[in-house]
Amino acid sequence: MDIGSFTAEFQALTSLLRDPQEEEAAPAPGSVSRPNPGAIGPKDLLNVKVPAPKARHDPKEIWREDELLDPAAAAVDDDYDDGREVPNYEFLYKQAVDTADNFLGMSGKDGSSTSCEDLVVRVELPGAAGAAELDLDVKDTYLKLSSPQYKLSIHLPHKVDGERGKAKWDSTKKVLSITLRIIREEPF
Repeated sequence: MDIGSFTAEFQALTSLLRDPQEEEAAPAPGSVSRPNPGAIGPKDLLNVKVPAPKARHDPKEIWREDELLDPAAAAVDDDYDDGREVPNYEFLYKQAVDTADNFLGMSGKDGSSTSCEDLVVRVELPGAAGAAELDLDVKDTYLKLSSPQYKLSIHLPHKVDGERGKAKWDSTKKVLSITLRIIREEPF
């Protein structure tokens, strides 16, 4: 195989690989261009803009400021002590069971709070005159109860449906029971 036929075959190969829209510069007569990997394919691929790298955070940081701001919690303005008493409260859980659940265990429910459908917040208000003086505000993750004598602001242990809760006042025991439907978010 002589060098002339090799050159002709090589030029035929480069003409096949060359972009037809690319403007061809005429090589000097008698000179052979030296191809390289960058000369193969369209030239506009070489001008790709790479986005700037994101700001790096200190690897020793436990959290960043933007992770701390919860929009639901940011709307609550109760971080001050105005002298009102904080009442005693407790969280209770309710689940709907029937005899098949109770004796046969067919639904897969167990006694843990992960099988419960409702969260009940039981608040003891011994100095309250009645339900008319209570102001209750329930968000998906937050509960705020206020009266002339009491103030309670708590984050709930589960996400709840704040629009469809029920509150019941027991005037003999001076207890407010707030029943809220738990919203379970599937992990997958």
